[in-house]
Amino acid sequence: MSASPQPADLVVSQLNTAKQLTISQPEIFVTVYKQILPIINNPNQVYPVRQWGVHFMYDTFINNINSSLKSNERVELAIDSLDALIFLIDLPTNLQHQHQQLQQQGQQSKIQTQHLDVDTFRQLIDISTIVYKLVFRYVSENDNCNQIWSKLTELKNSLVNKFQTPYPLEKADSDENDLKRNIGTKLDLLKFLMTVIDFQSKTQIIGEPINGGGNGGGGYSLNNVRPDHSLIKYQNMEYEASTLFSLVLKVFSLDIIIPPLVTATLNHSVTILKKKPQLITPLLKAIENYDTNSKLQSNYQSLESYKLAKKYVDRSIRILISFAKKAGLIPSAFKSVLEQKMNLLLDRGNELRKMNIFNKEEPNVRKRKFEGFYSASKKIKVLDYAHLYTLLGSNDPLNKFDISAIANSGMVATMVLNALRKASVQRLTKALEIVGERYKDAVSKPIHPVVSIKRETDSLEGFGTGKRVGTTVEDGVEEEGRKKIKREKKEYDKKGNGADEEDEEDAFDDDFDEEEDGFDEDEFKDEPLFSLPPPKDLSFEDKKIHLSIIIDNFFKLAKAPPVMTKNNGISKETLQLKSQGEEEPSISEQLKEVAIKSFNKDTWVLLLTRLATRGMRTKAEEDGVLEKSPDDENRSEMSNMIRDALFNYFVENIHSRVDVVIEWLSEEWFSEQVFQQDRLLSKTDKTVFQVSTNEVSTPIYDKWANKVLDATINYIEPSDKKIFIRLLSDLPALNKEMLHKIKSLCYDPARSNIGFLALQFLAMYRPPVKEICIDILKELKESDQEDLKEEAEKKLARL
Repeated sequence: MSASPQPADLVVSQLNTAKQLTISQPEIFVTVYKQILPIINNPNQVYPVRQWGVHFMYDTFINNINSSLKSNERVELAIDSLDALIFLIDLPTNLQHQHQQLQQQGQQSKIQTQHLDVDTFRQLIDISTIVYKLVFRYVSENDNCNQIWSKLTELKNSLVNKFQTPYPLEKADSDENDLKRNIGTKLDLLKFLMTVIDFQSKTQIIGEPINGGGNGGGGYSLNNVRPDHSLIKYQNMEYEASTLFSLVLKVFSLDIIIPPLVTATLNHSVTILKKKPQLITPLLKAIENYDTNSKLQSNYQSLESYKLAKKYVDRSIRILISFAKKAGLIPSAFKSVLEQKMNLLLDRGNELRKMNIFNKEEPNVRKRKFEGFYSASKKIKVLDYAHLYTLLGSNDPLNKFDISAIANSGMVATMVLNALRKASVQRLTKALEIVGERYKDAVSKPIHPVVSIKRETDSLEGFGTGKRVGTTVEDGVEEEGRKKIKREKKEYDKKGNGADEEDEEDAFDDDFDEEEDGFDEDEFKDEPLFSLPPPKDLSFEDKKIHLSIIIDNFFKLAKAPPVMTKNNGISKETLQLKSQGEEEPSISEQLKEVAIKSFNKDTWVLLLTRLATRGMRTKAEEDGVLEKSPDDENRSEMSNMIRDALFNYFVENIHSRVDVVIEWLSEEWFSEQVFQQDRLLSKTDKTVFQVSTNEVSTPIYDKWANKVLDATINYIEPSDKKIFIRLLSDLPALNKEMLHKIKSLCYDPARSNIGFLALQFLAMYRPPVKEICIDILKELKESDQEDLKEEAEKKLARL
């Protein structure tokens, strides 16, 4: 009699019944589909059920199991699928995040760690490609779909970020290894990226029209979106499409050859040549500069594979150039260069046909520098310390070196320190991670004799004595230690936190004296995994909340009373980071001194202003793009949160906080000058071109300086002339709009003295604005108020 079905099998069986019902009754398909999505999205759901859900979505959008599904229903299902796709694509991270949230809330979590398999993830990519097309078209035809557009952007960004990774596989011991792994997934992601590029850029058919595809044969693209669309903005979409295409072309700049990715990129490039003239230049430049003879042989590639890779990539490039030439898709600027490259590749191919490619000698083949580990396995083969720590190959002569033979311990310490100093931090971190995983594997191994080792070593002396072959006395001590730790944990969990410490020790000792047969090896096997989850990509709203907390903490620090410390009877407000009691500062103290000389009560202004001006600067601002992408808009909004907080802090007490606002605005002006000047210089010959500060626009500084002046003029008192003059004299830049605000002070009888004094001061001590100040005084001289005319004439006479 067959065993009763497990819960997962039972759920899958019920879902299959529902699926068959939708096939026999197509009119209920949409309802059933929507009811299935929450089931596979449930954090506590088992993985086989999620797999079934992905297969069902794949059948719906790719295999089209319900041919009677209407176009508007497909769009509706695509929109409803966004949340499920976002959740499933980052399944391990999302589960860890929800598990952590429940723990922080004091609730018991039954969420188990799950990892996507490669086939399921590839199906998710294919589904996302179709969903992206449907939802993009829906948003373009229905403005103000902010929530749907935000989800679609999140889905797109999630997949784009995985293009250059081996996801869903774990990262290997080197970047080179990751480049060669999981190629199938990368090809699917490439198809998704090219779909996004096609939809988010304008289409202009070159040569003969494309048959089929609708919209004049060019398919759906930015051409079909209204120019005044509130979400899909032309400049932002074109900028993002260009950036994504640059990411795709990075395969040509690698120092090794990855034939599947290169040939797939070339195949997709035919669409670019035919429909996207704005992207042709970077594509043809990449093809022109690509030379297989200059590429290195990968450490994960045989010499024969390397020779074949060169041959077939050269042939793919030659075919693309030949096709583009016949179709008239090559701009005149590239015709002669690509003609030469095609002839070169043609001669190279003819030469290879005359001989066996494997017999061709290539003395100049160079291998890429190996950055991984020859023994990178995270599973320990033999339970001893040598195999725990060794990352070298099994035949490496260094394995036979006995460091204990060096009698001088100081020399050993020097060798170790020198090695650590020269080691790459990234490689050292990866090595320690491998050793750590080996140790976990060793601890989790059963203590009984290992059958596989027994078979391989039955001729060794000592076999059959009850001891494990390949272990030492220290291994036995380690095993006893592991058993004791597990028994202690078991007893401690039974007693609870309220048990007396002395009673616990007695219980542990008694448990330790028990027979080995009483210990349950699998006791903790099925318990949930409690580990620190990887960092989760925060949503925009979460980022705003965290940033608000950071800002509040800074202002709590600013408003807190100064901490007074006494040293030999002298009170000090500043906390010096350098230790006064050490003759020679430690390395950590020296690092702190490099980072910031001293931390005092006003240092928070420097940190907060630089976070707004430099830490959150957008790509659009650096590239001089007027219309920003949604991500840039979010970053700008967060930086403006900081600026609003600084402005409100100043307005609360303008008399005592003028130093804060001067430091803030000076940082704003300086940052804009540096970034904008660098942008202008990057487009010109730096040796003959110089940029003055007057040639650089500072819109952010101008906006907030005007707001500060408006607030100051509104709240200033007749006795505050020193504060006002101080503010005007220390601002890094003044323009005509700012100076004309001073006129309102001149018209106020109670504060006119401040206005005229400010104009006179600026005309005398700030030459760049002298002419503007004189013009303002001349305008006041023409006033119909006698007192204003008289005061203006006096000031002009002194100038």
